[in-house]
Amino acid sequence: MQNLRFSPFSRGARLQSGGLLFCFLVFAFTTSAQAQDLLRVNHQTITLEEVEAVNAAAANDQAVRQQVTEQLAQQILLAGTVHTVPAELNQRIDAAQINVKRQNLAQFAADSYLQANPITEAQIEAQYQKLMATQPKTQYWVRWIVVKTPDAAKSVLDALKNGKQDFAEVAVAQSIGQNAELGGALGWQTEQSLPAAVLAVVRKLRTGQVAGPIALDSGYAIVQLVAQRAAPQPTLEQLRPQIVLQLRNAALQQYVQTLAKSATIENLMQQAPQQGAAAAKQDANHAKP
Repeated sequence: MQNLRFSPFSRGARLQSGGLLFCFLVFAFTTSAQAQDLLRVNHQTITLEEVEAVNAAAANDQAVRQQVTEQLAQQILLAGTVHTVPAELNQRIDAAQINVKRQNLAQFAADSYLQANPITEAQIEAQYQKLMATQPKTQYWVRWIVVKTPDAAKSVLDALKNGKQDFAEVAVAQSIGQNAELGGALGWQTEQSLPAAVLAVVRKLRTGQVAGPIALDSGYAIVQLVAQRAAPQPTLEQLRPQIVLQLRNAALQQYVQTLAKSATIENLMQQAPQQGAAAAKQDANHAKP
């Protein structure tokens, strides 16, 4: 199928070849659309409200508006070739309309609830403090050498402690671990990113010290602490968008749970297999001589 492109937006705009692939509609709720006609194809008008229902960004982005309008125009052309609609397609269309209405009503209700119950600055600050309590306090700059056997690890450790070989050179030559080609350098790591067994050893080291072997799933590690520092802590303003989103989602989820407690909810998905099994058993009994 040849794709079509409409340009510019005006009455009697001619069709041009090339352009956008046909795509399915993705509905998004918006209240900003105005009753403005954008394009008319075979006497069917495409409005700004319809375009924003597909992609809310079209309200302020001319390129998005044009792209979505072209997609809708293609759909009008294709839909116009269908003269007999199969019953199952009508059912899907009806179901889609129900879903779209429900989605828009739910989004409107969610927006209304959050507007009536805004997140407070005290909630934001409390959530920030909670997040900070879980943030790592220290970072470690670590190298490691990973080998397959305890004997190999002991041999490497002895050579390093005696100063016979450089840590990075041994890592390049013998390590089977991560970043071996970089001399075993793991860079800055935190309590959360280091394996627990490695972290337990690294915490006890002074800068420049080497220790091991440490048993890992993939072998045995020799580690070197190159440096350590206090972990940078993000500010409240840096985390504010993330925190507000988390709090809004949590508030909305709690509101939905409250609604669910007073609602009548029947799980028909569990009943259907049981009913089907009972019917099958009854049929089998009737089939017996």
